[in-house]
Amino acid sequence: MFRKLMPVTWTLVLTTILTACGGASAAKAPTIAPAATVAATAAPAATVAATTAPAATVAATAAPAATVAATAAATAAPVATTAPAATAGSITADRTGWPAKFRLGLFANDDSKATLQLYEAFRKLLEDRLGIPVEVTTGTSYSAVVEAMRADQVEGMEVGPFAYVLAVQEANAEAVAVVITPGTSKGDVVYDPTAPTAYYSTIITKKGSGIATLSDLKGKSFAFVDPASTSGHLSPKTLLVKSGLNPDTDLKATFAGSHPTAVLSVWNGTTQAGATFEGNLYTLASQGQIEFCGFPDGIIGKPRTPAEIKAVYDSCPDGKIAIIAYSDPIPNTPFALNKNLPESFKQAVRSVLLEVKDHPEIVKGLKQWYVDPTKDMGLSQLDSYYDSLRDIAKLLNLDLKKLAK
Repeated sequence: MFRKLMPVTWTLVLTTILTACGGASAAKAPTIAPAATVAATAAPAATVAATTAPAATVAATAAPAATVAATAAATAAPVATTAPAATAGSITADRTGWPAKFRLGLFANDDSKATLQLYEAFRKLLEDRLGIPVEVTTGTSYSAVVEAMRADQVEGMEVGPFAYVLAVQEANAEAVAVVITPGTSKGDVVYDPTAPTAYYSTIITKKGSGIATLSDLKGKSFAFVDPASTSGHLSPKTLLVKSGLNPDTDLKATFAGSHPTAVLSVWNGTTQAGATFEGNLYTLASQGQIEFCGFPDGIIGKPRTPAEIKAVYDSCPDGKIAIIAYSDPIPNTPFALNKNLPESFKQAVRSVLLEVKDHPEIVKGLKQWYVDPTKDMGLSQLDSYYDSLRDIAKLLNLDLKKLAK
């Protein structure tokens, strides 16, 4: 079920997952799983798929070093020979060079079908407002989605923040908006203009395990999520390093593959501790999959002091999931497009993203909306918001430029 975390350099680990996502360290090859499949192989082998309608299966072969050479059906959506005509209700814009269809890649965690259903109303909004077909595909890892953009199999993506930083290097990605999730775990999701643009990773254990502090983790089994996951690996790893632990040697670490699986591994006793983003704990508890000692106010994304964390931990009964530490704030997930797309297309997509907040039913179903904090934060470009993650890369000695090789 899990992938063993080997004590090798992280440049090598992430190079492996981003160039091929295969080999002995992976529990299964990452895939882009859609309504119809387009298979691709690389060296080492990786399976990538894209959604088309009507369904069709097209095989494609990649050269070594993940140089993807696919058939036209499996590569970039063809640019329309004439600019796509605006349809009723669609955005008025210069459509020169727009793709004939827009393909969005997502990380599906454990349930591709549920993810596609979750995004269906949003997909329809994009389709109606852009005036071109929109299809959504899912990948079994962040790396698979990044690889799909690099192979020109998707034009847009929504992956974890650190995976985005890698995609900037790997796949020419450009952030155009930031995902906002609700600031509370209670009730239906509604637009909240005060919701934060950052979130937190947490280190968790099952109360009664004998683990109460980060130093107690030494020698214990630990579930990370995915090598390229920000809140499920790189941010908590940074927290552990700053606390004096070496995750490669001081922990018996594994990769669970998804956020829910990492938490359930702790809940079921497979591992003694793990990492996940804060909101995942409240979601799994609300679904009845775990019992969790959260903060009484139910607010997600709120800074918590060590004293506050300890107070909730101390009051938590044995047998329930408890938080022992929070990471530094992590910039929220970006919505990114291929930078080479026409500027008019990128602005049109951005406009639809910022419109989502005005559709209560989509916000309720999607459980998120989008903002562009560039101006409010005084940034020259949205990509600069993710520079703190590049600092993490330096701390962990990751060479992002070599990851594309």
